[in-house]
Amino acid sequence: MKISYLGGIFERNLLDRRASVGVGLIDEDWGWMGEDAELFLHATGPCCRLFTWDSLALLIRGYARPSDSRDALDLERVAEEIRCHYLERGELSIEWLDGSFTLALLDGQARRTLLYRNLFGSGFTYYRPSRDGLLFGSNLADLVDAAPTTPRSNRDVLPAFFLYRCVPGRETLFDGFYRLLPGEQVCWDARGFTREQRQTFADLRGTPVSPSESVDLLDETMERVLQDCAQLRPGTANLLSGGVDSSFLQAIWNRVTPGDDLPPSFSIDVDHPHTWGDTDYAMTASRALGSRHTLVSANDPYADYLFDALISTAEPPNHVQSAYFGHLARSMVECGTTSGLCGEGADSLFGLGLADELHNAEMMRRFVPSSWLRRGGALVAEFCGRRHLASALRLANHTNDWNYLLHPVNRVAAFTDWEAVEACFGARAAARASSDRRSLLDWYDVPESPQERLHATGFLGEAMDSASLWTTLFNSSGADLLCPFLDSRIARLALNLAPEARYHYRKPKDVLKRALSRLAPAELAKRSKLGFGQPIFEWLAPGGCLRPLVERIAPHEFVDAETLARLRRKPTWFLYSLLVYDLWHKLFIERSLPRPSTLSTGSRQEAAAAN
Repeated sequence: MKISYLGGIFERNLLDRRASVGVGLIDEDWGWMGEDAELFLHATGPCCRLFTWDSLALLIRGYARPSDSRDALDLERVAEEIRCHYLERGELSIEWLDGSFTLALLDGQARRTLLYRNLFGSGFTYYRPSRDGLLFGSNLADLVDAAPTTPRSNRDVLPAFFLYRCVPGRETLFDGFYRLLPGEQVCWDARGFTREQRQTFADLRGTPVSPSESVDLLDETMERVLQDCAQLRPGTANLLSGGVDSSFLQAIWNRVTPGDDLPPSFSIDVDHPHTWGDTDYAMTASRALGSRHTLVSANDPYADYLFDALISTAEPPNHVQSAYFGHLARSMVECGTTSGLCGEGADSLFGLGLADELHNAEMMRRFVPSSWLRRGGALVAEFCGRRHLASALRLANHTNDWNYLLHPVNRVAAFTDWEAVEACFGARAAARASSDRRSLLDWYDVPESPQERLHATGFLGEAMDSASLWTTLFNSSGADLLCPFLDSRIARLALNLAPEARYHYRKPKDVLKRALSRLAPAELAKRSKLGFGQPIFEWLAPGGCLRPLVERIAPHEFVDAETLARLRRKPTWFLYSLLVYDLWHKLFIERSLPRPSTLSTGSRQEAAAAN
């Protein structure tokens, strides 16, 4: 069963539009019809709890708990307290809650709908405001189908999409369709539509955590988070890639869910020389941690998985591997496992590899105090083939210059071909897209520290979106996905770590690795991280499995013939993004490709063959 929710509030005189609003998809779990407005809310699946009281309805997606409570998870109590506070004060009460959740409150008497997404919770909520009301849901494809108008492409965000393989922030590829931002509340009532940022990073900052207590606190906090996950979803399996993040989750999960059988774990297995190391990485971690591991084969043509992801979510996969998540979820469900744990978010909380570039630049500033000497030294280093040294010397002159496009703040999670982006959209448009993503940092009250800004950019511009997209793919396949690192309790701990612990020089994720070393063989925490790359350029090149789709990319006015020819000769990330955009456009804007509602392997292949 697909896990999703869809709801809305509309003026009463639009009742004859119910079919076009997509209510044919709705089982009327809750509905309220007044003299002036109609409200409806439909939720399916275990992670979407719906509570109703006459003309009032509350949806809790995920889990929420009182911040000062160590009791068992009690969503009924949380729902009742939210209801009482709302009836007394007419507002949504969220400051006292921890966890990973989204709330939707619909009030028929007041003709009001409130949506709120927890600051660090995974899972997208999309919405489409109009003069006549508000439509919202957890799946963008469903929302687009439910809307009464034909969707249009959002051309203003294309430079950002081709820089980051997704659209960071509130906008989507569809004009007029938006994402609910973390910590944001939107409201539609008699006064119209409003947005309000209810929480920022500043709200989670408090007493600094000393390095000496950081490992103990991380272990203790993650155990509490995973106890909630175990209560919420018994029988959950870990997505064990073998990296530090998923291995740490497995080690704590083993402790939280003891039993006679080995706990289950899963990973994707692509049979290719580029990915054989990934499979070994997962299997060795499973043996070291004592899990019952299942390799899920993903050896159909990549186009099948790409179509699956696009059709299921109407969102482009921001990583090549994202396309596999629907297939992984269905395979888990077939094995009797309907929920998974995912380690996404740990890098941006506990240490990105790019942080070393900032450390190196700071070192250059200390040892080479003159900016003109650093410029000259960079030229000499470049001439001598010392590119890393040259880069560090250049960055040393721009450590707080966010407009410097080679700054790690601008490069994090930016897999792209800058030359092609600038050729298609212009250098100014590319710089503006980078600036728009950086504006999230000010929106969330991120300090001016380069390390703080680097990690916040990775979190807000990539980790949150990846986790939410993967959650949508799991939900579309009838499974749930829990991301414990995106619990507000873990985030609060990370944000209050002393800088020397959180940004340890040349030791990214040092706190996490030390915590894992206490629970598992030390080599599991110390071994080199794999890139988990796919042979995408091989697949895009002549003779590759994606080449027929590349040859049939339709003309798009922002790509000139010379640039497209160059990309076809030597595929880059821009070509991958262009292929994804082309298929997305044909599926949802032109509607020239079939979009089956049931995503069997055969239907995916049918959709792929139709292009």
